[in-house]
Amino acid sequence: MSPSATEAFFASRAMQALEVLAFGPSTATRVADELQVHPRTARRLLNRMVHDGWLIRRDGPRPTYTPTLRIVALAAQLAQRAPLVRHGLEVTSELHADTGWDVHLAVPSYRSALRLVRATGAEDAVPALRDLAPAHAIAAGKLLLAFREPWRDAVLAAPLTAVTARTVTDPLALRAELERARRHGFAVENAEFRAGVRAVAVPVIGEGGEVVAALAVSAGEVELEVLVERREPLSAAAAALGTRLDGAAT
Repeated sequence: MSPSATEAFFASRAMQALEVLAFGPSTATRVADELQVHPRTARRLLNRMVHDGWLIRRDGPRPTYTPTLRIVALAAQLAQRAPLVRHGLEVTSELHADTGWDVHLAVPSYRSALRLVRATGAEDAVPALRDLAPAHAIAAGKLLLAFREPWRDAVLAAPLTAVTARTVTDPLALRAELERARRHGFAVENAEFRAGVRAVAVPVIGEGGEVVAALAVSAGEVELEVLVERREPLSAAAAALGTRLDGAAT
């Protein structure tokens, strides 16, 4: 492998490793399993990232690795400049003020949904750079799975863990639900991530008709049918965000 190819391989695997480590400290063996590389390769990769200041290694019988604050600082700087976050803050604040429901904006991240922005309670919308949830357990994650086929196949190939008693963990049942979500243009969540919490999510369509994110509202005191029936403000907000993103790209 040429030096340039080696560097490209390292960069790609380093990003994948960070996605794994976003869930918490992990061993080289687990990272190797997730990246489907030899443990020695994973260990070299992780130790180089430690040397470069991206990770901390905690020694023990099975050393673990965790991201440093350098990653958090970099993510915060990038998020402030990203049009999706910038316009997402505006749209989620407006939708939360109009409906009183909790609002979040999510994108795919490894096998999870990363809720980039959230507006809840009396707070203004804020970036939520480490707000990860299992994609199959939340409405926004299921919406993204419905419209992003390669990512969906990767998620469904791994075991689906139960977060609550209502989480769908059967791949065939989940695939059928995702097909319905794609057909109807929205996905739902019924106490599958948090007991008593229901949600509905719709796509944010960016340049070229690609689904770039999912916008969702959730509530604990509202029946799921009510959220679905009253999703017009949610759909309008998602369309407005898509329009703003198109404007930012030109």
